Amino acid sequence: MSQPFFDIAPQYDLLNDLLSLGLHRVWKNRLVKSLLACEPHPEQVVDIATGTGDVAALFAQKLEPNRVFAIDPCLPMMLKGQEKYPFLSHWKVGNAEQLPYPKASISIATCTFGIRNFQNRSLAFEEMGRVLKPGGLLGILEIHPIAQHPRFLPLRWCWDHLVPFLGGLFKKKTAYQYLRDTGAGFISSEDMVKELAPYFKVKVHKSLLPGGLVSFLILERK
Repeated sequence: MSQPFFDIAPQYDLLNDLLSLGLHRVWKNRLVKSLLACEPHPEQVVDIATGTGDVAALFAQKLEPNRVFAIDPCLPMMLKGQEKYPFLSHWKVGNAEQLPYPKASISIATCTFGIRNFQNRSLAFEEMGRVLKPGGLLGILEIHPIAQHPRFLPLRWCWDHLVPFLGGLFKKKTAYQYLRDTGAGFISSEDMVKELAPYFKVKVHKSLLPGGLVSFLILERK
């Protein structure tokens, strides 16, 4: 579902900073550095569901920009990204279920906070496996339901109420309710790893926030 992202494209980066207290930038940096530590000289990199291109830009600052590709179904989001990162040239409107890249052509693929919005995860994971070279790397950051435990109640309250409240300040409450609900209704990181298992083996699997709210994954193409 891309309509909420059309609606919030102008405020997307600001609200991400507010909602994560800027931590999403730290996590994205960490993911890129970790992937390049494992594969210092990737031939081609693609950032899937790139949004405004933060992760693609991080790669392009460390590699030749023409080796970095960014794809997203939301054109307004990418147009904003093109303003932010004019040195990125390979932008493509498209979705994870039908990646426009040849088989075994990509060294590193990333997807940050996008998997829960896929229309067909199984097909998207199959496509990621198709375009990645054997031994290629997949890096993921994602939001999951908060564990059902009393000590996580304050975090759950913030997630349930703060997200739509901030969206409401920008007159985008419905869109941010959608974003909140996709996280709350998503699967756990453990279940996501099981779905990825036909194509990938896990190299790194961590939780970045209490209650399993944000996962950090690096996987290797089998």
